[in-house]
Amino acid sequence: MLMPQAARTKPGPGGAPRPWETARIIETPLAHRLTLASMFVFLAKIGNLPHLGHFEIGKVMIGLSVLALLFEGGGWKEGLLSHPIMRAYIGLFVMGLMTIPIAVWPGGSARFLFGNYLKDMVLIVLLIVTTRTPKDVRRLLWTIIINTLILDAILLHYGDHKITIVHLGKNEIAMTSVIAFGMLLGLPVSGVGKMLKWASGIMLAFSIFMSVSRGSYLGLSAVLILYTYIRFGRRAGLAIVGGVFLALAVVVGAYEFGPPKVHHAVNTLIHIQNDYNLTARTGRIAIWKRGLKIIKAHPLGVGMRNFPIAEGHIVEDVIGERWMDAHNALLEATAELGILGGIVFLTLLKRGMQTANRLRKNGSHEDMSRIGLSLVLALFAYFVTASFLSEAYAVILYIQMGAIIAADRVYRYTVMREGNVISRPGA
Repeated sequence: MLMPQAARTKPGPGGAPRPWETARIIETPLAHRLTLASMFVFLAKIGNLPHLGHFEIGKVMIGLSVLALLFEGGGWKEGLLSHPIMRAYIGLFVMGLMTIPIAVWPGGSARFLFGNYLKDMVLIVLLIVTTRTPKDVRRLLWTIIINTLILDAILLHYGDHKITIVHLGKNEIAMTSVIAFGMLLGLPVSGVGKMLKWASGIMLAFSIFMSVSRGSYLGLSAVLILYTYIRFGRRAGLAIVGGVFLALAVVVGAYEFGPPKVHHAVNTLIHIQNDYNLTARTGRIAIWKRGLKIIKAHPLGVGMRNFPIAEGHIVEDVIGERWMDAHNALLEATAELGILGGIVFLTLLKRGMQTANRLRKNGSHEDMSRIGLSLVLALFAYFVTASFLSEAYAVILYIQMGAIIAADRVYRYTVMREGNVISRPGA
């Protein structure tokens, strides 16, 4: 186990305070590892594995993480609540709380907010406050990637219609795979890590291909185009050419090597004018239009996880019509949390991308710059894929935000150590 390390900073010019000037920079290896271990329960939603589910593994791991954090010491709260991303994240919780009294189903909204959402918030805060070094950040990203590979293995084994041991559908797993693929592209590796990176990338791409999730196809293409644009000196022409070749490769692969379901999915993208999402009452275009009607009728929101009920009221005159989810994260957040809640949600995404991009652009720490690239690509992947899914409250999004906040704090700590830190004797 790493021994705790402490440091103090020099005062700024003229006695002006510096960020975290009095911070005690202490590594928390045990708490960090226990928190990462808990992610395999919370992120993958593997809560009902045979002989294990009734032990409440996730709650046990979180409890152990908190105890380890208290035992290992400080450096875990400085600057957290003042971080702009964290303020927006807390703002979403506040908006969810405010909409409970006016929700179309207050009980369901309260149950989700104080159950799933609050539980995820505890995990995110633990991830942030236990991540203290660049190695911790890389370990966090690899944990997300490995967890996603487990989900992909489950999807490939059971098929897209027979998944029973996880609470995620094929589209959600595909979205998580695109996010993990974006993380993997920028992740700095060396030695054996390069082989693991290539193998993981192939597995993620294959799983996305076999998921027949057309939104994930678009997300993967968009991520690769953005990566090409950034990695090769912002050459838009090269990125576009690469995107065209990627599209051709997907089409050829689907027709030559893919099973009938993949062939059909790609075919609907080519002949999109005949797709049910454009023409059917249960298609996304029709749902989005009804979602806009909900926003117009309820500008203050209908409550967390209440979109299907509000949507059902609109189509209640249609016999046999099932109530539908929003199938768009921004629309879901705006309809359920109100127009102000939608603005807070957009603010969260904007601040997350700005912070990750600032990390990417820093020229003094190549390692952190590559991590910033990973976080930019991953958040962009979420934005594209979640445009077709009801994933405004997906734990993978907030784990990304936690990783961005943690990476930003670690970078600041690293700069402080190098330029403004006087180590105590024996530290």
